Amino acid sequence: MAVSPPLNPPRLGDPVGGGFGYIKRASAEKQAGYLNIVLADDPALGPSCGLVVGVSPIKDQDGYYPLVWVTAP
Repeated sequence: MAVSPPLNPPRLGDPVGGGFGYIKRASAEKQAGYLNIVLADDPALGPSCGLVVGVSPIKDQDGYYPLVWVTAP
């Protein structure tokens, strides 16, 4: 059984955790979409908590676009 990396508790603007970061913004947006599908029914990490996974508007110090918690639409 595969074990996924732990996710940080949702807090606006905080990194999702698990070392998610991507060189290309399009790749980061695609992964954020996948995580939001997986977390859709989760009461603690899903959109019912008011936040979803999004992409930071700027790269981090290592040149990656990190996945962060953003306000749910």
